[in-house]
Amino acid sequence: MIRFITKYHIYFLMTLIIGLLIYDSYSRNKYRDLYQLEGLYAIGKIKEIKGYGRGTGYHFVYTFRTNGKEYKSKTDVGQLNIREAELFKNKTFLVVYLKNNVHINRIYVSIPVSRNLNQVQLQNFICKNSDLKKRLNNIPEPSWFWEIISNKGFGGIFDAAETFIL
Repeated sequence: MIRFITKYHIYFLMTLIIGLLIYDSYSRNKYRDLYQLEGLYAIGKIKEIKGYGRGTGYHFVYTFRTNGKEYKSKTDVGQLNIREAELFKNKTFLVVYLKNNVHINRIYVSIPVSRNLNQVQLQNFICKNSDLKKRLNNIPEPSWFWEIISNKGFGGIFDAAETFIL
């Protein structure tokens, strides 16, 4: 048995990596489809940049209001370094969340919005701008999906309160 494992370990490793990449692609497509069908818009403000690991990555910690309640969430800063990410602090951006689970959300730092817009004005602003609709299809990095899997189990990826990235 050990000889079999040592002989074919590279194939097991490759299968595992390919499986994770397929799962990542599936979860991103699932999020995009859900956001297109059930997504609502809000205005989010980035409160802080918080590191994770041993200084290997950073999260945007942001808040947004909907239905009179304030929610806090986080998402990965993506390819930005810490100095670039700090420039986004205390600025407002578009947040898309699901109407049946507000904890599944994304902040789009590529779409800055004015804090003065109400829900109807925000909806009209997005509907009239085709460039924004294209950008909404590019789901931001959520943090790695296995961070959520390790916190919630395999079934919890769509139930996570602190959602990752797509």
